[in-house]
Amino acid sequence: MKEMLKLGFILAAYAVVSCVGLAFVYRATAPAIEAAKSREINASLNDIFPDAADFTLVENGNFDNSQPVKIQQAYLAQRDGTVHGLVIQAVGPTYASSTILVGVDMNRRVTGIKFVEMTDSAGIGTRAMEPKFYNQFTDKSVDDAYSVGSDVDNISGATITSRGVANIVKFAGYTAGQYLADNYGGAAGSGAAPVFAAAPEPVTFEEACTLIFPGAEFETLTEPVPNTITRSVAFRQAVLVRTDGTVTGLVINARGPSYKDGAAVAVGITVDRTIAGIRITETTDTKNIGDRVVEEEFWSQFTGKSVDDAMLVHQDVDAISGATVSSSAIANIVKITGYEGADYLALNYKGSPAPAGSSKSFALNVVDPEM
Repeated sequence: MKEMLKLGFILAAYAVVSCVGLAFVYRATAPAIEAAKSREINASLNDIFPDAADFTLVENGNFDNSQPVKIQQAYLAQRDGTVHGLVIQAVGPTYASSTILVGVDMNRRVTGIKFVEMTDSAGIGTRAMEPKFYNQFTDKSVDDAYSVGSDVDNISGATITSRGVANIVKFAGYTAGQYLADNYGGAAGSGAAPVFAAAPEPVTFEEACTLIFPGAEFETLTEPVPNTITRSVAFRQAVLVRTDGTVTGLVINARGPSYKDGAAVAVGITVDRTIAGIRITETTDTKNIGDRVVEEEFWSQFTGKSVDDAMLVHQDVDAISGATVSSSAIANIVKITGYEGADYLALNYKGSPAPAGSSKSFALNVVDPEM
């Protein structure tokens, strides 16, 4: 026992010494690290504004930081007391995130951009840091659309990164142009301030019901809706949809396998075997890729389909680029849930029966077998 206590005290002493040592190392090296960062920033500022001699940090810019793109710092580019432009350091979502310096002159033209940091996929998203991509922003007006595929060239296989970088440059550029116009006689703008919608999120089952069947009444089912197709999809909740007292549909919240841990979908079915709509109530798939199933462009394509359609990805359903497994998983959940829900309505509430040739033995989309 004494030996154990002795060993514990020795380990604790080592830990204290290590922590103190690390603190001293940090205090000793922190100024050098900050100085190196400052030199790197100054070199980038000079690259963006080679004609400027001085760069002054803007202390009270009152910049709009309500958007997904955030303004971190701003520097006035000057020579002989004359302001030549502004450089803004902004951070925003790309595939992961990027921090970029964006220079703008008095005529609202981008003088250049420099990446301070990027955490996107190596060899894919990081290709945005190649001159072939970032040089296209030089001399663009901050009032341009910055639309990928239109006035901004896309990086093949990295559309999300391309769009994210364009958004950061657009917002930082427009902000710089407006600041120069308001405070230093810069050219006035011709376009509206950019607004970037916040990324959509999954909704609750209750919200999904009212979105799919607005104005309807809902009655929670006490008995489960049978699932005779596959045990991999679980029906969590179900409500009957009533209009003027008559059952007109059903909404089932179903969870099944996806690219990662799984996904849940609220599926609305009418008595005539039509998908009234779906909403994603849960997704654990990769950020900015598989989790894009929450976007209206994807889930809206199920509305109006028959539950007897195959709903195969690339045939009946368009997949999200780079997220075929996630797209297939949602299509599977919708197909299984819609079919079983329609059969339940036919059996219990005078819904339309399955047409001739319709079968529960359909070919499902292929989902990662490890799921």
